[in-house]
Amino acid sequence: MKRLKNFILGLLIVVIVGVLLFMFIKDSRISKYQDQLMHFNWFVPTLIGLSALLILIGLIMVFSLFKPTYRKPGLYKDFEDGHIYISRKSVEKSAYDTILKYDEVRQPNVVAKLYNKKKKSHIALKADFFVPGDVQVNSLTEEIRNDIKQNVEHFTELPVSKLEVNVKDQKTAGKRVL
Repeated sequence: MKRLKNFILGLLIVVIVGVLLFMFIKDSRISKYQDQLMHFNWFVPTLIGLSALLILIGLIMVFSLFKPTYRKPGLYKDFEDGHIYISRKSVEKSAYDTILKYDEVRQPNVVAKLYNKKKKSHIALKADFFVPGDVQVNSLTEEIRNDIKQNVEHFTELPVSKLEVNVKDQKTAGKRVL
């Protein structure tokens, strides 16, 4: 809708400027057409009206520059009496705290991407962590996935559309330098 509105507005500006320029140019080849148009009673008031419309459009565009368009990166839930802002950090913290409940997990890291759509806002999460070699990885990751998804959806009241869990073995990660 915004593209269509901008297209129509741009087309209107081009037509108005073209007509005004056509009437302003002094050239013998087009003076006959200019004189024919000036003999119509409606043409001069139309030119003045189009000029006023062009000035109005220009003023609206200048004043729209001062309107703040920046919104914090996060999710906004609108209600009748206001809105709620959910930051990316708060979603990541909720998922991070969920992972920390498990004793087998080491060095968790969570990255969230928030998609703010008009009707279908959603969240994508990526969690990375190390586990010791003697842990049942499949059951642990499935339990963590379900727990993260449930806690984040309960916290934000928005669906988690994608949840990626990357598990790394602590022994194969290599020696750490202390």
